[in-house]
Amino acid sequence: MLSVYRNYVVSHRNVNWRFICGSTSIVLKENLPATAYKPELVERNKYKKWEESDLFTPENSSRKPIFSMVLPPPNVTGKLHLGHALACTVQDVIVRRQRSLGHNVLWLPGTDHAGIATQGVVEKYLKSTQNINRHEIGRENFVKEVWKWKEKYGNTIYDQLRTLGVSLDWSRQTFTMDTKHTNAVNTAFIRLFQKGLIYRKKALVNWCNALKSTVSDIEVDNISINEPKDIVLPGYDKPVKFGLIYNFAYKIYDSNEEIVVSTTMPETMLGDTAIAIHPSDNRYKHLVGKKAVHPFRENTIPIIADDFVDMDFGTGAVKITPAHSKVDYDIGKHHHLPLLQVIGEDGRIINSGKFDKLHRYECRQVLVQTLDNLGLLKQVNPHQMTLPTCSRTGDVIEYLPKEQWFLSCSQLNEKASEYVKNGKLRIEPEKFIKTWLHWTSDDRDWCISRQLWWGHQIPAYKCSVEKDVIWIAASDEAAAKIQASKYLRTLPDSIVTERDTDVLDTWFSSGIYPFASLGWPDHHENEDYKRFYPLSLMATGHDILGFWVNRMVILGLELTGKLPFSNVLLHGIICDTKGAKMSKSKGNVIDPIDIINGISMEKLKEKAEDMHKQGVLTKDEVKKALDYHKTNFSGAKGIPECGVDALRFTLLSQDIKSHFVSFDVYQCHANKLFCNKIWQSIKYMQLSYAKLKVYEGSITQEDLTHFDKWILSRLSNMVEIVNRSMDAYDFHLATKALRTFIYNEFCDIYLEATKPGFDDNVKMGYAHAHTLSAVLNTSLRSLAPFMVYITDELIPKIPAFENNIIYNFNDATCKYLEFPKTEDFEIWKNESLEKQTNRLLGAINLVRELKGLYNISNKSKPSISVKTLDESLVNDIENIKPVVLHLTRCSDLVYKKDHNKNYVRGILDKDTELFIEIVGDNIENTILSARNRLEKKIKKIEESLSKLEEKCSSTHYLNTVPEWTQILDREKLLTKKQELQHLQRLI
Repeated sequence: MLSVYRNYVVSHRNVNWRFICGSTSIVLKENLPATAYKPELVERNKYKKWEESDLFTPENSSRKPIFSMVLPPPNVTGKLHLGHALACTVQDVIVRRQRSLGHNVLWLPGTDHAGIATQGVVEKYLKSTQNINRHEIGRENFVKEVWKWKEKYGNTIYDQLRTLGVSLDWSRQTFTMDTKHTNAVNTAFIRLFQKGLIYRKKALVNWCNALKSTVSDIEVDNISINEPKDIVLPGYDKPVKFGLIYNFAYKIYDSNEEIVVSTTMPETMLGDTAIAIHPSDNRYKHLVGKKAVHPFRENTIPIIADDFVDMDFGTGAVKITPAHSKVDYDIGKHHHLPLLQVIGEDGRIINSGKFDKLHRYECRQVLVQTLDNLGLLKQVNPHQMTLPTCSRTGDVIEYLPKEQWFLSCSQLNEKASEYVKNGKLRIEPEKFIKTWLHWTSDDRDWCISRQLWWGHQIPAYKCSVEKDVIWIAASDEAAAKIQASKYLRTLPDSIVTERDTDVLDTWFSSGIYPFASLGWPDHHENEDYKRFYPLSLMATGHDILGFWVNRMVILGLELTGKLPFSNVLLHGIICDTKGAKMSKSKGNVIDPIDIINGISMEKLKEKAEDMHKQGVLTKDEVKKALDYHKTNFSGAKGIPECGVDALRFTLLSQDIKSHFVSFDVYQCHANKLFCNKIWQSIKYMQLSYAKLKVYEGSITQEDLTHFDKWILSRLSNMVEIVNRSMDAYDFHLATKALRTFIYNEFCDIYLEATKPGFDDNVKMGYAHAHTLSAVLNTSLRSLAPFMVYITDELIPKIPAFENNIIYNFNDATCKYLEFPKTEDFEIWKNESLEKQTNRLLGAINLVRELKGLYNISNKSKPSISVKTLDESLVNDIENIKPVVLHLTRCSDLVYKKDHNKNYVRGILDKDTELFIEIVGDNIENTILSARNRLEKKIKKIEESLSKLEEKCSSTHYLNTVPEWTQILDREKLLTKKQELQHLQRLI
């Protein structure tokens, strides 16, 4: 007899019902509360419970293997965008799997003070709320205002990261302006200074007039201009025209000759200190060594020869302005030319007599007209050019000579390069090794100072006694005086000190982040540093390989003596379905919260307009955003609700190692439906278990049916692919394997194949029940790192056998669910059975396609007839005939050679044809109409295929179209060919 008792001891809130069947105990869990998957219900309050359960904090145990990562700190000004969502999901999937494999994991969160971005945001905030600027309140008060703003708005992104489900250890969160991090930054600067690696010199910097600061190379956007173009710049009422080249003449001293030079920036000629020609240029060889008369200065400039000159550019003679061109600066050093600055930090002309105080582009107009009046202007023509602009403000970058702090990088980069060459530092994908070696071969030093108020003020003091001056890096003024006294040979009290007002480049403070966030420089007393440093992995976008990853490596090696991490994973940049990088200027930015919760067209419009009021978007950007929304979302009346799990799964359904990772909202919504499919499979299983009757015998592996064994073999294949793909960070292959298995093989085929067994055969029902429990448990555990909420909800609700004949997971000693291991499921691999089943499924699918083509309803229960020379296929069909009839929704299956006109045919292969009976009136019309539709569809695909083949084979296409577009087109080509072959079977 079957004894039943209630048991309330299982974890979570689930009520369990335990059945004793022979020697086997079955635990039935509480039924799902909703008939369909609803993400807002599943996700509600879960993250809070995870935090309260301390699930994301590493254990104190030293027995387990260590896995450690830091989250690349997002800007404190930021809100979660799809780029963040991609980066965080990649890392979260990695760390969740590592935990479930038994590793002791630390994943450390933090935010970056983002000097330029935050200062800009707070300046706008003060202007809009109090109508003041930073200069009116002074540096000290402005910094206080930034801290107030940070406390009020700066942690928004943390809440959004929690929404995304990322499993960060919030007990260790850091901020790059915290006291501990500031101490680490100052210590790093002082030690590097003492080693002679940090020094101060005058050099050219990227100067943004709108910011009144230098900016790093990564903050410079190089815009290609292919024709004359008017551009509106900050601080200008009128647009400025770019895309022109100006040819003007210099008179040769003591001669009637002249030499014509070409430039796109005529105003900088006020600072020309030489004219250069190529040594092999016969047109100008005779002028080398002579001098040219500067028309606006009472002096001459030399004519020099240099190999850098492009004889085909312009006239072949170029003006050299060392103070305002990086190329000219290097040439000037080589030829010992003077540095004459003619553009000041306010964007106005200096050191140029009558042109002084004019704005640089006002000066351009006056200067060109003056050259024309003097008869020196020869031509002004359209010209392709690259315009460097500040990514923060849109202003044109000027190159200005300025005293700055530099980090000497040559020796540091040599080490960084060698570590990659000898394999001690691994970069994935390997295609970026070339970028790394290029970056580390650049011997230019790094300008690390910025003219901002928000950031780490440089711990350096200008120490002077009368005319003797020395710069000292020190923790405070007293220490600086003591150090300076050794060089100035005087008492410390007689030294006058002045602290540098500049701040450090944000990349410097984030460059020490991997070790500073773990307790360096006080690492001898810090357990986190001892246990978790160096990090196991650094995952970030490929676009900052040089700007951040390189700097973490060189600073880590120099300051800690260790690589900060031995593995680097670089992922692509998020883009839309058309391959365009998401940006405000294109209007195609999508807020991930809008994807999670859904948003109407009206709300999208309100949101864009509100962002314009806040100063985040310009009028033009708002228009582009609204146009993008109308084009892409109006059909669905906005963005449909997708939920977090569907978003995470979709982000990793693309190859993250590609340069660009495309995102499709509608694919995301389809993955929400995939979640519902999983939800329904649990409900089906619970209902099926409830049908089980008393069975006195025992169930063994020998009792498993054909489809039980098949699904277990496919499960083994899926687990193998998921583990292999996740080890290689090929998440798109893992998600594809999971979706194919769960959706197509398990839900669409296996679940349907089990229905006859649960209805008619008790022993077979128990065999299915064991299989269902093991397969669902395994597949949802494999899915868990990607879909964190739904798996947390469903895994505890899977009915289970205390002694499953297939597999039991051992979670007793771990607070994380065990992740399926490939070797544990290899015994179920059965390739011959899969091959046999694929043939059966091919026959079943062909029947379904024929029914769909000829509008044969399931209610009519038609008969199937098989005409084949393959006896093994006949035997296979007969062995599972009830399942075949159930899956095809047909009444009977027979074997005949001849068929009347009431049957329609489909070709399975050269040996086998399948026939389906059509029941009803007007059979001939039904068949004729269906075949006409089919022929039209085939013809349409053939025409489309022909056009696509022609396009993809053209030389122009192969030479000009981006690689990732070609890959997508090849996939389309293959899909269309397969579709065509598929349809041709039905003729």
